[in-house]
Amino acid sequence: MDIAVGHLEALLALEEHGSFTRAGQALGLTQSAVSRAIAALEHRLGAAVVHRGPSGATLTSVGHEVAAHARAVLEHLRAIEALRGRQPRLRVGAVASALVRFVPEAAARLGPDRPALVVQGEDDELAAWLADETIDLAVTTTPCAGGEEETAITDEFLAVLPRRHPLARRDRVGLADLVAAGVADPGGTCGPLLAAGYAAHGVEWRPAHVVRDVPTVLAMAEAEITAGVVPAIAAPRPAPPGVVLLPLDPPLHRTVYLRHRPGDRQAALLARRLTA
Repeated sequence: MDIAVGHLEALLALEEHGSFTRAGQALGLTQSAVSRAIAALEHRLGAAVVHRGPSGATLTSVGHEVAAHARAVLEHLRAIEALRGRQPRLRVGAVASALVRFVPEAAARLGPDRPALVVQGEDDELAAWLADETIDLAVTTTPCAGGEEETAITDEFLAVLPRRHPLARRDRVGLADLVAAGVADPGGTCGPLLAAGYAAHGVEWRPAHVVRDVPTVLAMAEAEITAGVVPAIAAPRPAPPGVVLLPLDPPLHRTVYLRHRPGDRQAALLARRLTA
């Protein structure tokens, strides 16, 4: 249906002023131009929208319905016009552990420039989304494979212990001691990294539980079901009342990579916030 903005503006002016002449004056048009616009609208609708009489013009019931829709349409068009020249809002993708605290806290500090979209993905998904511009910034646990700008940060693994557990009274927790306590693996890429880190120190990584996310590890420890391990960037601050977070002995680390396309100002700003 070929209805133009001018048709809708003419109808609303006519509704407000009750006269083709006064509607034309309000729009900066002639009386005949407003009349033609209304006639064209009626032709396209196949229904009368205006009662024409010696005392002026009033809308028909159909005209009132069309006017209500016209106001909404013009309001939305003005909102679209207001977007002219505005830079698109930032879209961020991250591995699950980075979305517990790390990304949300940094994004909140951006104020009005905070991300419009935050999605969770695996490392390979995030790399593909960044390459096809579905996201603007990727937080991954694998290094850059393309032409994106990349910043690497070091993230430490922490032991998660029920507060009443004997190991919770220590300053640090030995690798073998944590496994012996019945440890929960937080899932994702953490498991293979922990296995490699343990092996480098001659200890076997044998988790009693493998779960899908950090909040579950924390909940299990608080319920005194098991001990666990979480990345420091995902550890809540402060720790839940029934949980103690302690460094490992010797410490184990992983690398987190922040990747974005060169020249993306908003993504670069968030990357700086994340590394501050």
